[in-house]
Amino acid sequence: MQRNRGNKLDKLGIGLLAGMLLPLFIFVIVYLVNDSSLTFSDYIKSLWKIHVLLKVGSLCIFANLAIFWGFLHLKYEKAARGVLAATLLYAFVVLISRAI
Repeated sequence: MQRNRGNKLDKLGIGLLAGMLLPLFIFVIVYLVNDSSLTFSDYIKSLWKIHVLLKVGSLCIFANLAIFWGFLHLKYEKAARGVLAATLLYAFVVLISRAI
């Protein structure tokens, strides 16, 4: 009997890594497109001060939808689960941040 190996990219860890890194990458791009006269830490502090850090971060997480659908289209269900797990982790962080 032949064993079904599947694809090397169809792993929970790959999806989790992609789901965690893509929103951060997009956030850095937003920082670079905006006023780059501030340092990155000052930029984050200013967003937190005017209460938009969580909103901008939540918008960056929408990119996970694209890679989630991409993994599903390629039939990489395990990787798609990883992206979903990363999105839920981000949602949990936002929920905790709102409670503080």
